Amino acid sequence: MTDSDLAKYIPKVGDRVSTVAFCRQAALSQESPSRKESILSRLRQRLSGGEGMPPKKRSSKLEGNTNAKRKVRRLEVGWMDYDEDEERYKQVKSANGGGTRHLSVEKDETVADIKVMAENIFFPNGCSKKKKRLSNYSTHMESSQIHINVSNTVDELYNKSKLKILRLYLCTKMKTGQQPPVGVEDDHTTSQPSEVDLTDQNQAVEYLLVENRNSESTYHHFINDGASTSGNLELDETLPWDGLLTLGEGEDSHAVIFVGEGRLDVTEDEPNLETAIPEKEDDAPSETVDQSLSPPVLAGEADVSAQALSEPQSSPVTLIVRRGHCLTDMINAFKDPKIVASEVCIKMRLPNGELEQGEGSGVLRDCLTEFWMDFYDSCTLGVEVKVPFIRHDFQQEEWQAVARVFVVGWKQAGYFPVKLAVPFLEEVLCDSTTSSFKDSLLLYVSHEERSILEKALEDFNSVDTDELLDVLDAHECKQVPTEDTLLPVLSQIGHKVIIQAPMYVIKCWRPVLVSVASLLPPEGLHHFIAQKKPTAKTVKALLKFPEEMTAAQSTVSRYLKRYIGEIDCKNLQLFLRFCTGSDVLDKAILIVFIETTNFLRRPQSHTCGCVLKLPIGYYSYPDFRSEFNNILTSSMWVMDVV
Repeated sequence: MTDSDLAKYIPKVGDRVSTVAFCRQAALSQESPSRKESILSRLRQRLSGGEGMPPKKRSSKLEGNTNAKRKVRRLEVGWMDYDEDEERYKQVKSANGGGTRHLSVEKDETVADIKVMAENIFFPNGCSKKKKRLSNYSTHMESSQIHINVSNTVDELYNKSKLKILRLYLCTKMKTGQQPPVGVEDDHTTSQPSEVDLTDQNQAVEYLLVENRNSESTYHHFINDGASTSGNLELDETLPWDGLLTLGEGEDSHAVIFVGEGRLDVTEDEPNLETAIPEKEDDAPSETVDQSLSPPVLAGEADVSAQALSEPQSSPVTLIVRRGHCLTDMINAFKDPKIVASEVCIKMRLPNGELEQGEGSGVLRDCLTEFWMDFYDSCTLGVEVKVPFIRHDFQQEEWQAVARVFVVGWKQAGYFPVKLAVPFLEEVLCDSTTSSFKDSLLLYVSHEERSILEKALEDFNSVDTDELLDVLDAHECKQVPTEDTLLPVLSQIGHKVIIQAPMYVIKCWRPVLVSVASLLPPEGLHHFIAQKKPTAKTVKALLKFPEEMTAAQSTVSRYLKRYIGEIDCKNLQLFLRFCTGSDVLDKAILIVFIETTNFLRRPQSHTCGCVLKLPIGYYSYPDFRSEFNNILTSSMWVMDVV
């Protein structure tokens, strides 16, 4: 078509030029294929082996060269144990020492070689995590994917199975006539090193490695107060006997437990019970502590049954607990019921991984105090009194472990969790309650709610009805109270939050705390807890000053008494913990005056002996108060005295 012919349809010259150019470009694109189509066509020819393709870059002389082939293959190994009850093999989970293990092995390794590797993995040192000895089991290898023989190599199995990753199982079965291993050996037998599972906390496997060693000439013994133990200790007349047997110097016993992330080790020797004597070490120096300041013997404490003396005593154990993880580490360690019969000592591990130098009864009390403080914060509800609440991650095993900490703390250190609500403790220890639920509820609720409830109890008509209903509605009260029904309604709410809500915890604690319940009179529990709670007056009564003091020492002693009278209840508990390791009233505090330079001037304490060392170089009471406040508000105290 000429330009004149095209002008009949497109009058403007510019439009005709653009139209002609567009048509020419479209014609060219139809004649030559696009780049994408060209690449696809060449790829099809290459795959189909078409003619005209360029030759391969690899030379024919390199065919068959095996230098680039991998010599190592990966495979998975598991453990299946035969269940005698169900009569079938069941896979052992990672929490019990099994699980899936990933190996990289040579391609020419045989199934027999892999069997040896699996036995070393699941039975290190010949014993599994559940204390199952390899010598008591018959073993063979199986695969759920293909049939295998002991002579097959890994390369043959992969060629046969055509699998991306091969999975083999170590199958174990108890030999005929063998008895399953038990957790505790006879007192006169020596057990081989074994691993015992205590817990699976946050998918991290905890190991308990028990190693028994017989000492022939040397003897190592952990002592509570860091001093040498005498075989002729006397029982303090003012302290209740804790029902535990303490090992003497002549015994060959030693045990250490390391509690930490991913591992918990115990090393112990079998105790010689023939030389064990019942005793309770007095942590404070006997010549400096006035027996009149010791806690009075409660009804039932002096009447210790004779059979308690004959109970078998396990070897002492030392728990190494991480600072800041006391709650989880203690629960993991106390999941073993046998630890209640052992003499427990504590060593603390700092956040930098180093062990504190301090050890003894003071460290034990400090660890128990930190444990219960963490427990109050994480596992209880309430303001001035605490009540455990149900947590999805706390089952019977965890709650009973907390109860065992309760038992060991009371028997060995005299520590009692006084913040727990009295009706709750009565229900646990005595299976009945005599205290007022209304009074406990007023201590359970917040200060604002307490003021509203107390105002309603005093003058029902003067209280704001909406505020009162809001308080009751917060505790799911289904009744509009009147002046006559308010008191029974509060008692019912108190029973619900203190007894009904934590009933599962009560049922878990009750069988463990039987030994503690036998030492506490049910009618005097409220009075006993009141005696344990510190006040300024009772703490001042615990101070034991030297009989003769200089003028400077008398001034510092007045500063100390004034400071105790000014601080609040929280700091008063911190002061007790700094001096004794415990935040409840227990032992007298021996005051010792020291002379230091201004640079080194600071109060010091020895929690094992309950000794408080005070410098005498204070110029004024504000200086004294400032230094003590800095100590009590410190985020961490390091035990650096053995």
